[in-house]
Amino acid sequence: MTATAVARLPTPSEVAWSAVSTAAKSAVVALAADAFFNSKKPRFRGKAMRVRAIGYTVVLFIVPVVWRLRGRPEPYPHEVDLLATLPVLVDAAGNATGLYQGAHVDDAVHFGNGALISGVIGSLIQPRTRTAWEAATFATSMTMAAEAAWEIFEWTAMKLGSKRMDLTYDDTIEDLIETSAGALLGGIVTLLRHPAQLRRFPGRAGDPILDR
Repeated sequence: MTATAVARLPTPSEVAWSAVSTAAKSAVVALAADAFFNSKKPRFRGKAMRVRAIGYTVVLFIVPVVWRLRGRPEPYPHEVDLLATLPVLVDAAGNATGLYQGAHVDDAVHFGNGALISGVIGSLIQPRTRTAWEAATFATSMTMAAEAAWEIFEWTAMKLGSKRMDLTYDDTIEDLIETSAGALLGGIVTLLRHPAQLRRFPGRAGDPILDR
């Protein structure tokens, strides 16, 4: 009798991560549907919500698609999936509830998202890097790049005909600065997570790669 492979049972932490990620994605789908079908209502004016709703949905598939293209390595990266979902969840919820209409709330959200994304990326990548400096630099850079990509997406939507977005040069630069400041804070948190590693710099004598 041929032995059959026994499927690996998920760990409690994997189940928890999966539940949180699924809940976050479900909320994004509901908010995206609300934005798409109610885009003409006053609370969504000038926000290109139909384009944003499509963008929200696309983001939800990034991690699953990349995971499949890589051959479905185990375990599934639920933490990374949640990381990709949280920023669009915050943006969708903020627009749906009119949160961004408050004074400087948009500024706080950009800063907070930058710190959150950078900090989580740092925590995920640090075990795979040689020094905390590398992890912090990678996390900060990736967060800044993601914010730049988002601003390009908004600009493209406006150029393709989305009306009343009210995008200005000052607004774009302010968003980049605020998110970058948050990303730097997340990078600092990554550095301070393991203070003993702060004396190890890439490229210095004693670097394991240089010593090979």
